[in-house]
Amino acid sequence: GINAEYMGLQDILNMAYYGVGLDVAIKKLNYDFRLILKKKGGIGIRSLATIFRQFDYNRNKKLDATEFESALSEIGLFPKKVEVQALLKYYDIDGDGNICYEEFIRGLREPMNDRRKNLIDKVFCMMDRDGSGKINVADIDKIYCVDKDKDFLAGKKTKEVILKEFLNNFEGVQGNKDGVVTKDEFMDYYTDLSMVISSDDYFVEMIESAWCVAENEEDLVFKERLDHLISLVRLKLQNLTKTQDEYMLRQLFKDFDINKSGNLTVDELMGLMYKLGISVERKYLMALFRKFDTNKSGTIEFEEFCTFITYNPYTKQRLQQSLSLTVNAFKAVSYTHLRAHETLRYLVCRLLLEKKKQ
Repeated sequence: GINAEYMGLQDILNMAYYGVGLDVAIKKLNYDFRLILKKKGGIGIRSLATIFRQFDYNRNKKLDATEFESALSEIGLFPKKVEVQALLKYYDIDGDGNICYEEFIRGLREPMNDRRKNLIDKVFCMMDRDGSGKINVADIDKIYCVDKDKDFLAGKKTKEVILKEFLNNFEGVQGNKDGVVTKDEFMDYYTDLSMVISSDDYFVEMIESAWCVAENEEDLVFKERLDHLISLVRLKLQNLTKTQDEYMLRQLFKDFDINKSGNLTVDELMGLMYKLGISVERKYLMALFRKFDTNKSGTIEFEEFCTFITYNPYTKQRLQQSLSLTVNAFKAVSYTHLRAHETLRYLVCRLLLEKKKQ
């Protein structure tokens, strides 16, 4: 390969212009470019977008070689003509002789480090519910709420259209806008975002908040806080149900089921936390949601809601023994003990709760 230490930059760029040693030249230019941006305190995506539009003289949302050179000068980079051509050739993904803004950003960006990449990979796996390696409408149908979308409320767009548009945001310049996001497309989206966030801790905090996911759920502090949250939620829900029969449980469930879908979404679980007077970070919310959603359907069903209130996974063995005793006791009594609205399953739940209060 070409050793940049033993060749002049101009020689490398001249070769790059003709397609030889392009990678070496571009890496050097991109390094200089990023260094300038960092010295300026980090020019954000919006600032770069403003500069890009400013020098798009013919308003075709692309920059030709002359416009591109002017934009680079505004930022503080003064390349020679051959350097502009080398950069333009590298950034021009679709080969039309111009560069659009997204092509510009993609060429400039750096790969994410392992910490960031691992977290984004975790988010993708969480979204890819069927394990297909792609995220489609079916994967997010139950976890992305469109009820407050103004176009949905006005009847201008269906839920499926809105979900596809949401997914299309992650496809980027090379995407076909088909409402399906591959892992590479998802990683590319966050690589672009990562470029303007210098702090790993801030990047992690932002992703945790946006996607309700924790970087490390095996961390001892995280586990302790989650256990405390689960116990607190269960206690407050038990206090609300009072008589603990199926009718009361259903009424409580309906109160939190804002969109009347018959299931609780993540957003509705957040509303439940608010009504219970519990402040919770979003990264703990999704972990709590998974404790409810035992069948991994993406929503909390009524039976799962009841099970969460009734059973305590942290004293599983003792509760299993109590359940066995309760069921045996129930078998010895007449079915006239069933309330008009109660099934056998919920009678067992009620008896268990009443036994715990004694």
